[in-house]
Amino acid sequence: LRSSLLSSTRGTAIIDAVYDSYRPKISGEIQARDKGSLVAFSDGSITPFGVEGAQTRGKMMTSPGDEVYAGMIIGIHQRPGDLEVNVCKAKALTNMRSANKGITVGLTTAIEMSLDSCVEYIAADELLEVTQTKLRMAKNPSMGKKANKGRNN
Repeated sequence: LRSSLLSSTRGTAIIDAVYDSYRPKISGEIQARDKGSLVAFSDGSITPFGVEGAQTRGKMMTSPGDEVYAGMIIGIHQRPGDLEVNVCKAKALTNMRSANKGITVGLTTAIEMSLDSCVEYIAADELLEVTQTKLRMAKNPSMGKKANKGRNN
């Protein structure tokens, strides 16, 4: 609830909580997320050219220069279902000059994910890797494509 409220109000909501009592059973279903994940297609270092194409598909959690591996969650897809994107691709260098050479697209800032928001974000078929300096989320390789049947992979 806290994350949804802060996201919908863009951080302007004020939340106050008072402990009332403990109840062993939650009433009702806990709502799952309605958006899929952007998943890295291959291992490597993220390039600005790769992020440029991926950021049109959703919100990015990684920045250019970050190291990623295949199956790593790098963003939030704007639609239900997961989408594999190649953020490690480099722009082809040619000797040809084009009229739109000087046109550049701005990159949006990556979403900073805390431990709490990562735990809240991951689904049953995903893992959270915690190191001293990084929090990485990834698809669980042991669950395979069968676990993701309801999602677009």
